[in-house]
Amino acid sequence: MSISAIFLFSCASKNSTSDEKNDNKPDSIVVKLNDLSSTKSIHDLLCQDWDYKEDEESIDSSNGSEDLDIPYRSLCFFGDSTMVKNPRGEIKFGKWEFNDADKMISVKYTDGKAEKYKVMQIGAKDMTLIKTGEEKNSIILIADAKQEQKYADDPFYYTNNLWRIKPKQAETDDEIKERLRKCIQFYMVFFKDDLKRDEDKISFYGLPSCFTWYQGGISIKGVERLDVSWINSFYNNEQAMKAHKIMVDLITKQYTWDKEEKNWVKQSTPVLQQMLDSLK
Repeated sequence: MSISAIFLFSCASKNSTSDEKNDNKPDSIVVKLNDLSSTKSIHDLLCQDWDYKEDEESIDSSNGSEDLDIPYRSLCFFGDSTMVKNPRGEIKFGKWEFNDADKMISVKYTDGKAEKYKVMQIGAKDMTLIKTGEEKNSIILIADAKQEQKYADDPFYYTNNLWRIKPKQAETDDEIKERLRKCIQFYMVFFKDDLKRDEDKISFYGLPSCFTWYQGGISIKGVERLDVSWINSFYNNEQAMKAHKIMVDLITKQYTWDKEEKNWVKQSTPVLQQMLDSLK
């Protein structure tokens, strides 16, 4: 049986004040990103989120339709030697190092597998790699030459995505709630990062989610519309349905909304913080 989505309407609680509303605004989004456009170091240029150009173009031409099964491959390198592969797909975590002498990127994943990429060309917003051990096909990647000042402020940093890894055994109710907290936290970080980048549009393609977003509201997807990747973040279907019920109950609580804010991402971000605070 599916559960209808419940909307959070854009209204303040009866006991809220204008000061409370201002306190809830995501002030941290004003922190600027590092601009890599004039950087000469290859290592420093590598330290950003790189998307496969052909995948991004395919997604753009499809208008981000969730019904299409289009790969969205990425390589996200961080200055602390950690990396994340394909955060919009079958996500993998690893460690990386760059050898300037032969322009090789060596990656070792947490599952023990390894990969090497040869940097053929790199700029602030484009890079060409060749993966060793495969046909000499070029991989063309693109980025925006912007980098979070703190690793954990990038939504694709590994600590922001550990909730997506299926547990090896059934979890307690408290552990399920903690996984949900991390899920909400991810989308808070995702929204704040997007606002800093001043993107024209925001894409949720490939990201596991139970949410649907609106101007002035958030809803929880019905069971039949839940992303398979979100369900697979839990030990089994039973535990995923328990998590879904927790989120449906959470969404019915009353939250303070900034009714005057026209940017739905700015409007939703502080509400996610309130949801996080309410998930006890």
